[in-house]
Amino acid sequence: MSEVIEYPPEIRAAGRDVQDHYRSMIEDGQGERWALMCALQRPPGTKGTDRAFMEGRLAGNWMDSMPKATANQMIRQARAAGINPTGKFYMGGIADKRGHLDPEAWVDSTADIVRVAKKRDLEVHGIVDYVPPQKGPPKEIDINPSILNEHVAKEMKADPKLKRGDAIEKVKDRIVPHWKRKKK
Repeated sequence: MSEVIEYPPEIRAAGRDVQDHYRSMIEDGQGERWALMCALQRPPGTKGTDRAFMEGRLAGNWMDSMPKATANQMIRQARAAGINPTGKFYMGGIADKRGHLDPEAWVDSTADIVRVAKKRDLEVHGIVDYVPPQKGPPKEIDINPSILNEHVAKEMKADPKLKRGDAIEKVKDRIVPHWKRKKK
C-alpha cells in the first residue's frame, strides 16, 4: 500500500502531469521544496524579487480583502487623477499626503519602490529594504523649554534632594539621546 501524498496548494491547482512529476520526486526521496520547484519549473519566491512582490497582486486581487465599494472608489478616483492602476499595486507606505491619488505610490516592481524611496528620502523595510544614506552629521535637537521645565518639575517632585541641573540632565538623557543633543 503506497503512502498518500499531501499536495501543496500550488501542486493541487496544477495539471495532472505536474502532480505526477511532484509525486515521483517525493517517492524518489527528494525534498518537498525541491520537488515543488522542479514540478512547477520555477524557482521559489524570494525576498526582493518582483515575482514575490507582485504574487497575488498583479491581477488586482490584492483588493479582494477590501470592501468592494471602497476598492471600486479607490480605482475610480485614481483613474480620475490620471493614474493607470492596471498591473500596479498601491503602497500606502511610500505615498505622500495625497494617499491613493499619488501616482508614485502605484508601483509595479521592487525597483519602483526603491526609486520612490530614494527620491523621497524614505527608509523602507519589507519586500525590499532601503535606508537612505545619511547626509552630514546627525540633526541636533533641543527640548522645548516649557516641556523641559514640566519634566524637570516632575523629577524634582519625585526626588526633592535632586538639584535642578541634575534633573535637567536626567530628563535630557531620557528624552534626547546624547548624539542628537545640541552642543553648548
